[in-house]
Amino acid sequence: MIQELYNNINGNYEEALSRMQNDERIKKYLGFFLADTSYEDLKKAIEEKNCDMAFNAAHTLKGVCKNMAFTALSVVAEEITEELRAKNFEKAIEIFPKVTEKYNLVIEEIKKIM
Repeated sequence: MIQELYNNINGNYEEALSRMQNDERIKKYLGFFLADTSYEDLKKAIEEKNCDMAFNAAHTLKGVCKNMAFTALSVVAEEITEELRAKNFEKAIEIFPKVTEKYNLVIEEIKKIM
Protein backbone atom coordinates (compact mmCIF):
# COMPACT_ATOMS: atom_id res chain seq x y z
CA MET A 1 0.00 0.00 0.00
CA ILE A 2 2.76 2.47 0.94
CA GLN A 3 4.89 1.37 -1.99
CA GLU A 4 1.91 1.87 -4.32
CA LEU A 5 1.51 5.42 -2.99
CA TYR A 6 5.15 6.15 -3.81
CA ASN A 7 4.71 4.66 -7.28
CA ASN A 8 1.62 6.81 -7.90
CA ILE A 9 3.35 10.05 -6.90
CA ASN A 10 6.69 9.32 -8.60
CA GLY A 11 8.40 9.08 -5.25
CA ASN A 12 11.23 6.86 -4.11
CA TYR A 13 9.84 4.18 -1.81
CA GLU A 14 13.22 2.51 -1.30
CA GLU A 15 14.75 5.78 -0.13
CA ALA A 16 11.84 6.44 2.24
CA LEU A 17 12.05 2.89 3.58
CA SER A 18 15.81 3.12 4.14
CA ARG A 19 15.34 6.40 6.01
CA MET A 20 12.28 5.43 8.06
CA GLN A 21 12.92 1.65 8.34
CA ASN A 22 9.35 0.34 7.97
CA ASP A 23 5.95 1.08 6.47
CA GLU A 24 4.37 1.93 9.82
CA ARG A 25 6.89 4.68 10.42
CA ILE A 26 6.44 5.96 6.87
CA LYS A 27 2.68 6.03 7.46
CA LYS A 28 3.21 7.99 10.67
CA TYR A 29 5.22 10.60 8.76
CA LEU A 30 2.64 10.70 5.99
CA GLY A 31 0.22 11.85 8.69
CA PHE A 32 2.67 14.55 9.72
CA PHE A 33 2.88 15.65 6.09
CA LEU A 34 -0.89 16.12 5.98
CA ALA A 35 -0.55 18.51 8.93
CA ASP A 36 2.40 20.43 7.47
CA THR A 37 1.48 24.01 6.49
CA SER A 38 4.38 24.87 4.20
CA TYR A 39 2.33 24.49 0.99
CA GLU A 40 -0.50 26.65 2.37
CA ASP A 41 2.09 29.19 3.54
CA LEU A 42 3.60 29.22 0.05
CA LYS A 43 0.19 29.67 -1.56
CA LYS A 44 -0.64 32.57 0.77
CA ALA A 45 2.73 34.22 0.14
CA ILE A 46 2.29 33.91 -3.63
CA GLU A 47 -1.19 35.46 -3.36
CA GLU A 48 0.22 38.29 -1.22
CA LYS A 49 3.23 38.69 -3.54
CA ASN A 50 5.57 38.28 -0.57
CA CYS A 51 8.77 36.89 -2.06
CA ASP A 52 10.62 36.40 1.25
CA MET A 53 7.73 34.57 2.89
CA ALA A 54 7.26 32.50 -0.27
CA PHE A 55 10.95 31.56 -0.28
CA ASN A 56 10.81 30.40 3.36
CA ALA A 57 7.70 28.31 2.72
CA ALA A 58 9.04 26.82 -0.52
CA HIS A 59 12.35 25.98 1.14
CA THR A 60 10.53 24.23 3.99
CA LEU A 61 8.31 22.33 1.56
CA LYS A 62 11.35 21.26 -0.44
CA GLY A 63 13.07 19.93 2.67
CA VAL A 64 10.02 18.03 3.87
CA CYS A 65 9.54 16.47 0.44
CA LYS A 66 13.17 15.45 0.18
CA ASN A 67 13.00 13.85 3.64
CA MET A 68 9.84 11.97 2.66
CA ALA A 69 11.37 10.97 -0.73
CA PHE A 70 8.50 12.60 -2.64
CA THR A 71 10.77 12.94 -5.66
CA ALA A 72 8.45 14.58 -8.20
CA LEU A 73 7.14 17.12 -5.69
CA SER A 74 10.60 17.86 -4.30
CA VAL A 75 11.89 18.62 -7.81
CA VAL A 76 9.27 21.31 -8.46
CA ALA A 77 9.59 22.58 -4.88
CA GLU A 78 13.31 22.97 -5.48
CA GLU A 79 12.66 24.80 -8.77
CA ILE A 80 10.37 27.35 -7.13
CA THR A 81 12.71 27.69 -4.15
CA GLU A 82 15.63 28.58 -6.39
CA GLU A 83 13.59 31.12 -8.37
CA LEU A 84 12.46 32.74 -5.14
CA ARG A 85 16.01 32.70 -3.77
CA ALA A 86 17.03 34.65 -6.88
CA LYS A 87 14.02 36.98 -6.39
CA ASN A 88 12.53 35.85 -9.73
CA PHE A 89 9.00 36.15 -8.40
CA GLU A 90 7.31 36.13 -11.83
CA LYS A 91 9.09 32.88 -12.75
CA ALA A 92 8.10 31.42 -9.38
CA ILE A 93 4.47 32.29 -10.12
CA GLU A 94 4.79 30.34 -13.40
CA ILE A 95 6.12 27.28 -11.53
CA PHE A 96 3.54 27.39 -8.73
CA PRO A 97 0.79 25.53 -10.68
CA LYS A 98 3.19 22.58 -11.11
CA VAL A 99 3.85 22.61 -7.37
CA THR A 100 0.11 22.66 -6.73
CA GLU A 101 -0.50 19.77 -9.13
CA LYS A 102 2.19 17.57 -7.56
CA TYR A 103 1.21 18.56 -4.02
CA ASN A 104 -2.47 17.78 -4.60
CA LEU A 105 -1.55 14.36 -6.02
CA VAL A 106 0.51 13.55 -2.94
CA ILE A 107 -2.28 14.66 -0.60
CA GLU A 108 -4.88 12.68 -2.56
CA GLU A 109 -2.77 9.52 -2.44
CA ILE A 110 -2.01 9.89 1.27
CA LYS A 111 -5.70 10.33 2.09
CA LYS A 112 -6.46 7.08 0.27
CA ILE A 113 -4.45 5.09 2.81
CA MET A 114 -5.00 7.07 6.00
